[in-house]
Parts: sequence; structure tokens; C-alpha cells
Amino acid sequence: MIAEILTVTAPVFCIVALGYFWARWRQAFDAQTLTNLVVKVATPCLVFTNLTQLNLGLDTIGQMAMAAACALLLAGGIGATVLALSNLPQHTYLASLMHPNTGNIGLPLALMAFGQEGLALAVAYFIVISISQYTIGYGIAAGSLSIKRFFQQPLLYAVILSLAVLGLSITVPLWIVKTTELMSGLVIPALLMVLGYSLAELKVSDIRFALYMAGVRLAIGIIVGLIVIKVLGLEGTPAGVVFLLSVMPIAVFNFVFAKLFNRSPEKVAGVIMTSTLLVFALLPVLVWVAIQIAERGQLR
Repeated sequence: MIAEILTVTAPVFCIVALGYFWARWRQAFDAQTLTNLVVKVATPCLVFTNLTQLNLGLDTIGQMAMAAACALLLAGGIGATVLALSNLPQHTYLASLMHPNTGNIGLPLALMAFGQEGLALAVAYFIVISISQYTIGYGIAAGSLSIKRFFQQPLLYAVILSLAVLGLSITVPLWIVKTTELMSGLVIPALLMVLGYSLAELKVSDIRFALYMAGVRLAIGIIVGLIVIKVLGLEGTPAGVVFLLSVMPIAVFNFVFAKLFNRSPEKVAGVIMTSTLLVFALLPVLVWVAIQIAERGQLR
């Protein structure tokens, strides 16, 4: 079992570490350009490839999307309550407690732990979280929601195209399949490198507060993951993937929004860094639990 866990976690650690030390060694790295390429081109290709080529079925895709939506609602409700009781500003921290890092860390871990099926399931879950992060998360930090931003998400159109292909049983030309497969191969190593590079630039200004918020985020993830699995009756690999993605740390993009709208960016940076390190420290245990959930069937 230890060897199995290392097989899952070691590649993630190694590539994140490479990104981190690349930044520390002050090597040239255009994180903004790479992130834009991944978000606007490679990730939509990953979505299209996984949804259309791995025969998940519309029911399974819908089930994972529903799980993600339920997780967001639960995390938002619990997070808002905790922030209110802690007398902390919702605009600054709610998006962080709602949106786990299902992209940079979640997708690679799902692939390593559960194979291509796990990655495809994770992609269906990730789509909902990602669109929410760039619309609802952005709106929380900004103080107002924008419908325009929703329709500006490339992922949305990748999903619509994928569902059209599945629903109409369209045969995708081989050259399109191969092109999207090649582009989608960029996503996971690039996301891990960008994560490591970004972590090297974040600093912890208040360690006690950062630990508190990181602990809250992890607790919310565990509670939400177990509730969603139970309520939706998930079992097998979908259950394991939902738990694994639910317990991921705070997404790095929350720092971008905090900085953009001056929502205590230094504190948010510290919370993100601490949340990521906490999950990394517990990653072997969290992956083991996810695998056990997948192997033991529906939660009783």
C-alpha cells in the first residue's frame, strides 16, 4: 500500500518541487503566458478529449457535475457560517473556502490514483468548480456578479461541444482527436509547474491565522466530500474522486482576485500557501482514504 501511495503522490511532489526551485533559482519562466495557454486552449482540449473519447456517458458526467455543484453549495454555506462566527470578511475569504484546487493538484492526483477513468471523472467535476471560480469566486471578491464573465469561459464551450458530440453520436475526425489529445497532454505538467512556481512567490504573514484558515478549509472539504458521496449514493471510482477533489487545498487563483480587488492579498497568500502545505503533508493519508472509499463501495 505504501508503494501504491508513493506511486500516486511522488510524481506530483516532484513536478511541484521543480516549479518551486525553478522560481528560487530565478530561471526564466513566463507563468502568466503558460497559465493563459492552459486555461484558454489546453484545458478545453483536455475536457473535450476526456468527455468524448472515454465513453463516460451523459449520466456519469451529469452525476459528477451535480456532485461538484452540491459541494460548492455546501462549502459556501459552511464557509459563510464559519466566517460570520469568526468575524471575518466574506468578500475576502469565502471564495477561498468554496473553491479547492481541483486543477493544479486534483487532476494529476485523480489520474495517478484512479487512471484515465479517474481523470475523466475529475474533469467533469473540475469543469463546474473552475467555471464557478472564475464567475462566482471573482464576483465574491469584486462585490458583484457578472453574467458576462460566465459566457467568457472557454471551458463552457468545450463542455457544450462535448455534450453535442455525445448526444448526437457524432464521430469526431481522427485528426481532431489527435490534436486535442496532444494539447491536453500539456495540462497536468504545466499546472503542477505553475503551482510550484506560484508557491515560491507567496509568503505567510500571519502563521496562526493561516493555520486556522487552512484547517477550516480541510475540515470543510472532508465534511462536504463525505456528505455529497452519501447523499448522491456514489460508489466506486466516482466516490473516491469526489472525496479526493473535495479535500484539495485552496486554489491559487484566489490570490489573484484578492490582489486585484485589494482584499488583504498578503493574508490570502499566506492562507493559500499554508493550506497547500497542510494538504501536501497529509496527502498520503488523504489519497489512501480516497482509494479505500473507492474500493469499499457506497458509504453506509
